[in-house]
Amino acid sequence: MAELMTIARPYAEAVFALAKDEQKLADWSEQLANLAVIAGDDAMQAMLENPKYTADNVVSVFEGIMDSGLSAEGKNLLTAMAENKRLKALPEVADQFEDLRAAEEKRIRATVISARKPTVEQKKKLSAALNAKFDAEVEINYEVDESLIAGIKIVVGDWAIDGSALTQLNKLGAAIAQ
Repeated sequence: MAELMTIARPYAEAVFALAKDEQKLADWSEQLANLAVIAGDDAMQAMLENPKYTADNVVSVFEGIMDSGLSAEGKNLLTAMAENKRLKALPEVADQFEDLRAAEEKRIRATVISARKPTVEQKKKLSAALNAKFDAEVEINYEVDESLIAGIKIVVGDWAIDGSALTQLNKLGAAIAQ
C-alpha cells in the first residue's frame, strides 16, 4: 500500500497542477474516478498483469471504455503510466488527487466507522462537531463495522480517534494481563 502511495504521488500532483491551472478540478475528479474504477476491475487487473498486452493495447481498452469521457491530457496520463507499468496505481492517484482538491477547496475528508448505521441526528451532530474542530467543511464517509461492538472510530488525515468498545475491551485485556 505504501509503495502504491509513493508511485501515485507524482502523478496525482502533476494532474492536480494541470487541473488547477486549467480550472478543471471537477472534470479531472470525474475522469480519474472513472479511470480508477476501470483499473480496479478484475478483468483489467488480469490484463495489466499479462505480459502479452503492450502499453498501447491497454491504453486502447481504457480509451474504448471511456469514449468521450477521456480528455487528451487523460490519454497522456494513461500512456505515461502504461509505459512505466504503473496503471495499478490509478485508484491511489484518484484518491490523492481528491485529497489535494479537498485541501485546495478548504474541505477535509473524514471517515467515520461505527458499529451500527448512524441516525440522521447523529450525523448532524458529528458533522457540526468535526466542522468546528477543523474549522472547515468536512466531508464524511460513513462505514459500518459490526466487529467494533459499539462506539465509533474517526479518521481525518493523520488524526484519528478510536472510541470503539472493541478497542476499550482490548486495552482492558492488556491491562489485566500485566
